Formats: sequence, structure tokens, C-alpha cells
Amino acid sequence: MKQAKIIELLEQATGLSLDEESLKGLIDTRLEKLLSAVEPRQVSLGGELNGGGLGLSKYLGDVRRLGMGQAPRHLAADELVSLNSPAQKALEAPQAKDLREGATTAGGYLVPTEQAGEVLNLVNNFSAVKSLCRQVPMTGRQITFPTISGGLTAYWVPEASDTETYGLGDGVAHGEKPRSDATFGQLALTAHVLAVKVVVSNQLLDDSDPGVDQVLQNLFAETIGQAFDVACLRGTGAATDPITGLVGKISTNALSVSGDLSFDDLAGLIFAVYQNAPHAASVPVLGHPKAEKVLMTLKDTNGDYVYRQPGQPRAESQGQPMVWGEPFVRDPNILTNLGTGTNETRLFAGDFAGSALVGQRQGLVVKTNPWAEPYFSYNQTAFLAEVRIGFNLSDEKRFAMLSAVPTA
Repeated sequence: MKQAKIIELLEQATGLSLDEESLKGLIDTRLEKLLSAVEPRQVSLGGELNGGGLGLSKYLGDVRRLGMGQAPRHLAADELVSLNSPAQKALEAPQAKDLREGATTAGGYLVPTEQAGEVLNLVNNFSAVKSLCRQVPMTGRQITFPTISGGLTAYWVPEASDTETYGLGDGVAHGEKPRSDATFGQLALTAHVLAVKVVVSNQLLDDSDPGVDQVLQNLFAETIGQAFDVACLRGTGAATDPITGLVGKISTNALSVSGDLSFDDLAGLIFAVYQNAPHAASVPVLGHPKAEKVLMTLKDTNGDYVYRQPGQPRAESQGQPMVWGEPFVRDPNILTNLGTGTNETRLFAGDFAGSALVGQRQGLVVKTNPWAEPYFSYNQTAFLAEVRIGFNLSDEKRFAMLSAVPTA
């Protein structure tokens, strides 16, 4: 049936004057009400349940079948979505009836699992920045931390010997405790929605092999982790790229290589951080594997190589490479096509454990439309995985960036 005929029949049935745009608006509004009436349920995928939990492949398979109007194989429909939520009371009777009776199709578009911890824990394997930062759980969209940027001074105060002669304003020398005014500020950590699309074959979802779970977990974690890592590195802070990354935040210690990369450049990068964070436990250095290869040839003023693999002298007990005594962290998401010759990259260093914050508002949310093309025609299902997550620095002076680093 052509679209014009559909509009004609709807006009006859409703008595309204309709066109393509108004028809689209009616359908979108109705679907929006239906979806908002579905109350997501919590589904545990972990081992804390008797029997070891549900398993990601079985969970996603049930999500797909529910979205197609079929009965789930491993969970009841009301275990995935609630069809008796308070929001349904606001729906008109026919809409509520549709949602209850076959109707769980709407639930297939929004099926979350708040306890998918095994997936989110794997994100650190694919986001070098996130794995280094301080993790902050969030119960709301934003957390505001009070900060002190300066103004406090400590004094040695002698014992007051003559309180009758000397009073307020006569100074520390006469036993008065001085006053110092602190400079206060605020640090806001905001959780933003990060949505990534993961395409999975239906055969994989129907496979009951427990090994499939690990494949799917890695697939989701890699997609989310890489997207978040890119944002932490070079996010612009725009509406469609809401996190401002290290490139945009670091200004005080924005350094650059002049000529060939030397030991002095690396020392300057690391100590630019220590000058502002002298009590940092360590200052990890982030770099692309191409920069790592260049660092392997770099020597200090004594002629010793500054890069050490685990087990080598001065890195015997380390579990990762070291650069002049600091951990080196590989990050393949750092750009390597910078500069006029498109053959330059960047190195980052900072007090990540103490001054970089990652806030997580919720667990993993999964949405799907099993009928979406072109995936349906290829016997695939596209899942939209969402997390609400944020990133910020408490003090950009505790971080440094070295640009114009050669890649060869």
C-alpha cells in the first residue's frame, strides 16, 4: 500500500487533515509515549546469582527476540521490562492495551542492565586514560567538588607572654595567631551519554556456547572504551563532543619539541608535572606505540637508555615499561599524523591518580531494533550500548603535553 493511500485511510478514520510531516509527528509522539511507559528492569549478568548469572549472549538474544515480538528463551518478558509501571497510567486505554498485549515490542528498544559490571570493567583494557584515573561513582548527573587554589599559610607562633600589653593586630611575634584567606573554587564532574553501535550476528546470539559471552563482552567494552579514550585525549567540549580532553585542557605545560627529540624534552615533560604535583606517587607517560619506538632509542646524559622493558635493569620488578623511572602507557588512540609532514605525535604526562577524575552515572544500557536495515537482511542485530560517564581534571597544571614528537 502506498503512503498516499495510508494517509487517505487515516484521514477518513480520524477526520483529520494529514500530510507526511503531520503523520510522522503523530507516529513519533505515540511511540515516545509507549517507550516512556516501559520501566527497565535490572538484570544481573554476573556470578553473584545462583547458577553463575545469565550470561551476555543469552541476555542479548532475549532482547532481540523480545523486540521481534517473540517470547524470550531464558527470561520472562516482565523480567526485562515492567509492563505495569506508573507511567502506563498516563497512557490512553488503547495505547496501554497495545503495550500489554504484544506490545512488548516497544520494550525491545530500551532494555538496560544496570549490573553489567563485567563489561564495564573490561573498558579499562581499551581506554588507557580511564584506567589511570580516579573513579568517582555518581548518583546524579553532576557532582561539584569544592577546591582550594591557594591563600592558606602556616605560621610558627611563640607563646604569648604579655596579653595585657599586646592584643589583636600586634603580630605573630607577640603570640597572635595570624589569619590567612583561602581562595576557593569549584570543580564540576558531569556525566554525559556515550552511545556506541555494536553489530552482532544472530547466529552468535543463538549459540549457547559460554565462550560467546567473553567475545561479546570484549566487543562492547572495546567499542565503548575506545570512544571514551578519544574523548579524554582530544574531546572538544562541543554539544556533540561534550568532554574536553587533555589537548584542550592543558595550557600551562603545553610543551613542544624543537628539532630532534632529546632527553631534555622528556625530562621537561615529567618535571613540569612534578613542579606542580610534588607529592604525586608517579607520573605516567602516555604515548602511541610509534612514539614508544622512538623513546627506546633515547639516552640520558650518562649515555644510558631511558626506556626500560619489564625485567631489564632499573625495571626488574615492574609490570610495564618505564621511561626514566615513570610508567609508560601505550595508547593507540593518540594521533600520529600531526605537523606539516603528518609524521608527528604527542606525549602526555600527569598526576592521573590524584588529579584526573572519571565519573560513572550508571551501568550499561542496551537498546536494539531487530528489524533495522540493513542488518535484518544480513541476519544481524545492531545494539546501541550507552553509558553515562564524565571526565575532568582538578588542576590542569598537574599535567603536561609534549607536541611535535617525531614518529620515526
